[in-house]
Amino acid sequence: MNAWIVRAGRGGIHAAEWLEGGYVAIYWDLDGADVSALDKEGIKRLYKRKNPDASPQTVASNAGMIYRFAHDIAEGRTVVMYDPSSRLYHIGEVSGGCEFVAGTEEDEGNGSYRRRVRWREAAPRDSLSASAKHSLGSISTLFAVSDDAMRELKAASSGIVPVVDDDESPVEAREATADDGIERIKDKVLKLDWDDMELLAAGVLRSMGYKTSMTRKGSDGGRDIIASPDGLGLESPRIVVEVKHRKGVMGAPALRSFIGGLRSTDSGLYVSTGGFTKEAMYEADRAVMPVKLLDLDQFVRLLVDNYDSADMEMRTILPLVRIYWPA
Repeated sequence: MNAWIVRAGRGGIHAAEWLEGGYVAIYWDLDGADVSALDKEGIKRLYKRKNPDASPQTVASNAGMIYRFAHDIAEGRTVVMYDPSSRLYHIGEVSGGCEFVAGTEEDEGNGSYRRRVRWREAAPRDSLSASAKHSLGSISTLFAVSDDAMRELKAASSGIVPVVDDDESPVEAREATADDGIERIKDKVLKLDWDDMELLAAGVLRSMGYKTSMTRKGSDGGRDIIASPDGLGLESPRIVVEVKHRKGVMGAPALRSFIGGLRSTDSGLYVSTGGFTKEAMYEADRAVMPVKLLDLDQFVRLLVDNYDSADMEMRTILPLVRIYWPA
């Protein structure tokens, strides 16, 4: 199928602007040179001149990706971009040549090379097999998508019955790159029962130095968490936590109800694995007391950052293994 995947920065930081602006981009600083007019050796020389301390391997690798972006991703070709916040692979068609766009003060003057894209469809990550997820998890900024993975992406974007997740060997699982590792952990979190999810959230807070207690079940079947230095909620800071473990996004009414139940001296933490609407985020911003919202991606990254301090209960719910890579 001759499709390419372009990573939207670490953690998909550029995904929203790429979708809204209709493009994909790479962010190497080459003084705005017209890389589409250079052959691979010319790009190597230019990259080396801009990065004199780079190793030969780095020069060859990055120059190769720049060349492919400028020459191989031609108009009419298929490109794929992953957005970790929505867990969607967006599929589009390249509709323009490679052009340099100068940076602004907001992005500290860093320019980018862009290709215009007509975004056409999206495929949920949860509908892909483990082997497809693995093949799409390369750490490279730009790489070719295998025909098998592309067929799964197209099928998933058409709403075809999700592929049953196949088993992975420990070796395959440990070959995951950093960003792909986050996605694999999110896959595991989504499979947790609602009560384990709430216990996991409490475990994350304990790993950050708080003591926690679970309140009684509410009418919606969920349990809130109280986190504080003493574990009783009598000492400050007192954090009241609501956890919603479902696919649907949380809207403004749910946030208003949550905020309305907080004391003036409380801080609020709302975890929603389905994410939040813009209106809900606005409600949190305008609250008189501190209210923090965590979607699935933010929750998992917070979990990973504090996992070294996790207790046995948290590790039992979500066992993780650390992988070291050469510096």
